[in-house]
Amino acid sequence: MADNLAAMSPVERQQLREFSLAYRGRRLWIALAKLALCFTLAGVGLALLTGKGNWHVPIFAANLLGFGLLFGGIGVWFNASQAFQNRRKFLLGLVCGGVGAGVGVFLSDGRPLSEQLPRLMQVMPTAAVVGLLATTPLLVLSRYRRRQHAALMEQLQRDAERDRLARELSEAQLRVLRAQIEPHFLFNTLGAVQQLAADGAPRAAALTADLIAFLRASFSDLRCEQLTLKSEFATVAAYLRVMQARMGARLRFELALPEDVAHIGVPSMLVLTLVENAIKHGIEPSLRGGEIRVSAAALDGAVRIRVHDSGVGMAATPGSGAGLDNVRRRLQLAYGEGARLALHEADPGLVAELHIPRNADKETA
Repeated sequence: MADNLAAMSPVERQQLREFSLAYRGRRLWIALAKLALCFTLAGVGLALLTGKGNWHVPIFAANLLGFGLLFGGIGVWFNASQAFQNRRKFLLGLVCGGVGAGVGVFLSDGRPLSEQLPRLMQVMPTAAVVGLLATTPLLVLSRYRRRQHAALMEQLQRDAERDRLARELSEAQLRVLRAQIEPHFLFNTLGAVQQLAADGAPRAAALTADLIAFLRASFSDLRCEQLTLKSEFATVAAYLRVMQARMGARLRFELALPEDVAHIGVPSMLVLTLVENAIKHGIEPSLRGGEIRVSAAALDGAVRIRVHDSGVGMAATPGSGAGLDNVRRRLQLAYGEGARLALHEADPGLVAELHIPRNADKETA
């Protein structure tokens, strides 16, 4: 038994442990008593069918066979990878079973061996057939469990490989996302700072302060997998103030974050990506510019985050949508099927909506 336990796979040992914890103490004794009652009733039925007055023999035989098959089935179920692997031991067990049945018949009768030989020759093959028939369910169960175990191991390997690839993809995408502070954005902003500095130091100082706040928040966010909506909205606000200094009256924005969702965790820079996408593909292509409204609200079992821009809309939006695909993949990796990104035409512009389940989010103080 120790060798068999050592040879079991981790999955089989875990299943055996769960079974052992489930059936122990009072529950185990109740289960054994119920089984003994069932086997005893089967023995009584066998005695009634045979018409013999000796009741204890069929009852004992039914309990012996029943519990033997039960424990054999448990052994096969939890150690199918090793069950019936040694054919020599299996055949030896059948032979010993037949011999044991013959010896039992001889001892129970008490007549001389010479008178018992014809009966022994009849009983031993019958006992071997009965033993084979009793073993057949265990063979079928062993084959089924081996196939089930092999399928389970393949599934676990596929899941482990998928999780590994998902982690690698997530890390790679996060590295790319964290490096998406575009050079032209920095150069254009610094150019605006230079122009404003020539016109008036106060405005240049304000823009520089917003730029520093945005960069500080961005680089701080890069080190975090999850951020609260409060932190994310602060980064978005700093970014929009910098973009407003660059675009002037062509960009207006409004942020609305209720207190009841301010501490809900979201993947870092997720909302910022949608805002960047709204400016790049919605506001900047529009001759008159537009307005961006960012809001969050608690729904039934979910949190909705909206980014509405009054720009050119979906039909006139250029680009391949790589930023939105990145958002969808990060949602999938973080929440599975429970979160989604939806795009809606608005009048005017476009609305991007994130739906995150409340039971899957991470809230921090």
